Amino acid sequence: AFVLLGFRISIYGIFTHLSNYYQPHIQCYVVRILWMVPIYSIESWLCLRFHTYAIYIETLRDCYESFVLYSFFQFLIQVLGGEEQLVLMLKDKSPTRGVHIWGFDWCIKPWLMGQPVSRTYVVAQSDLGEDATAAQSTAATGGVGGSKAPRTIKQVRWTSPFLVKCKRGILQYVVLKFVCSVSAMLLEVLGWYHEGSFSPKYGYFYICLLTNFSQCWALYCLVFFYYATKNELGPIRPVGKFLSVKALVFFTWWQSVGISILFQMGMIPHYSFAEGDGNGDGEDSNLDWTAEDVAKGLQDYLICIEMFGAAILHTFVFPHTDYLQPIGIAGTPT
Repeated sequence: AFVLLGFRISIYGIFTHLSNYYQPHIQCYVVRILWMVPIYSIESWLCLRFHTYAIYIETLRDCYESFVLYSFFQFLIQVLGGEEQLVLMLKDKSPTRGVHIWGFDWCIKPWLMGQPVSRTYVVAQSDLGEDATAAQSTAATGGVGGSKAPRTIKQVRWTSPFLVKCKRGILQYVVLKFVCSVSAMLLEVLGWYHEGSFSPKYGYFYICLLTNFSQCWALYCLVFFYYATKNELGPIRPVGKFLSVKALVFFTWWQSVGISILFQMGMIPHYSFAEGDGNGDGEDSNLDWTAEDVAKGLQDYLICIEMFGAAILHTFVFPHTDYLQPIGIAGTPT
């Protein structure tokens, strides 16, 4: 019931955005974020229904999870006018916006908000136009036609190391999550994964460690970017959007880790159920789940319920009415 209700609410939200597709460069990322609820809920239900194939279904779900985080970052960039406009905005901000929080500032230098980059181009005289070429040749030779030598042009443009490093911090999670998901599937097939086991003999321990570090750094980069641009992001009410995306992406992972800890502590029981077929021949259909299967099923069951709440939340934080008119962000074109 939760899956069906959440699916209908999310599909309706996606339909309203596509029916009012007035800002496609922004709304395309909103639609990708909204698809997370149907994909998560349906795949979690499939994991419950076909729990022997859950590891393969979870791989697809985890890959889309990292894609959603990157889509949200791109959504913020597009709301702020695109990368070029954002770089011009960041270069005018105080250098203190690039100073890291206490603890990180001991080992990480402040990220530059803006940095000029000089480039030199060699342009053929034919590319400058006939009139410009003739005037330059006449001026250079004192009125006598001269040779058409190439011309060197220096151009200064701005870049933002702050933006580049924030993007890399989020992209590393996208790539690492994909690699870890595929690795977990392969290790499970080989019998070396053992989900829920924190023993260094199995792959789950290392994948869990890498994913945690990667997630924390991606979350830090996203929050760091938000604090640098929170004034400009004010018109889109960013707090609810941040919380909804971060809760879906990060809370579900930490929830799975918590359930794995409960499994290791022996607090999740083995479950078996035998149902007679009613023919009196003594044949029964047995449902036998190990404690590990129950732990995985509990995670999937909770996600099915949580996606229903996420679908409702998305209708408030990502409404299509926000994009009926151009978003009035200070310093960006409307």
